[in-house]
Amino acid sequence: MAEYEEYLTFALELAKKAGAMIREGQAERFRTLASPESKASSVDLVTEVDRSVETYIKDSIHDRYPRHKFLGEETYAVDKKMKLTDEYTWIVDPIDGTTNPLVGCSIGLSYKKVPIVGVINMPFLDQIYDPPLVQKVVLTPPLTSLIRPSVTSLDGGDRTPATMDPKQATIRKLVGDAEAGGLFTHGVRTLGCSAANITAVATGGLDIYWDNGCYPWDVCAGMVIIQESGGYATTGDPKVYAKGNVDIGDAMMGRRYCFVRAIAATENESSKEKQERLVKELLTHVTPWKTKSMAYLAEE
Repeated sequence: MAEYEEYLTFALELAKKAGAMIREGQAERFRTLASPESKASSVDLVTEVDRSVETYIKDSIHDRYPRHKFLGEETYAVDKKMKLTDEYTWIVDPIDGTTNPLVGCSIGLSYKKVPIVGVINMPFLDQIYDPPLVQKVVLTPPLTSLIRPSVTSLDGGDRTPATMDPKQATIRKLVGDAEAGGLFTHGVRTLGCSAANITAVATGGLDIYWDNGCYPWDVCAGMVIIQESGGYATTGDPKVYAKGNVDIGDAMMGRRYCFVRAIAATENESSKEKQERLVKELLTHVTPWKTKSMAYLAEE
């Protein structure tokens, strides 16, 4: 729709400026690390860059679209329940992977609870991903099958036993020998942030991204980019997926995610049928966990 094109153009403008701010902030971080007096405040500086980038994006959106809603990492209070309405809502992670070399700025827009616009800027790679562009930069042709997929996930910030035990159990199942009940994938890789993992799947560099505990701002833009690349975005919750007909808005807000790269259709099976089958198989090998910030989610 023409209206969505306007929002995409605007999101690209925001992403380019935000990327420049991130690069400038990183240069300042390196400068302060060189000085013993300022070394202790280097993390604070990075945090300030996060906040300044989000403030720039949020203020710019408000100036252009004052009636639109906003949901972003730096302005979200973790102890409040997240709600998504039918109104236009910009869902933004100003710096995904703050201390990671492959940081990303993720700018998404939802309408009627559906992600409709997505742009991801990887400033240190000098790469910007949006739906029209990602269709042109796919690294490899769509696969005919994923017998031995490469899976990506994240370590996350919660390293308590309640999180790490099921996480390690999931990794053992994903990489374990098939004769022992494992999926025997090529391996579980991580690029350090959701934005990097999602863009790698969208362009064919990785096959599947499964994660548990991320936030809507980590994936909103990526959901659009993945789907426009021919990939598949859905919930990563085995119980929810098993019910079928997963609403994409509910999946985005559900804090458990699964993305599959584009796969070529065959005579007997469509691309989506293949992707759905892969997700179903993958989810039989994962053990979901629940971080403290996920306490508001209803478990069945």
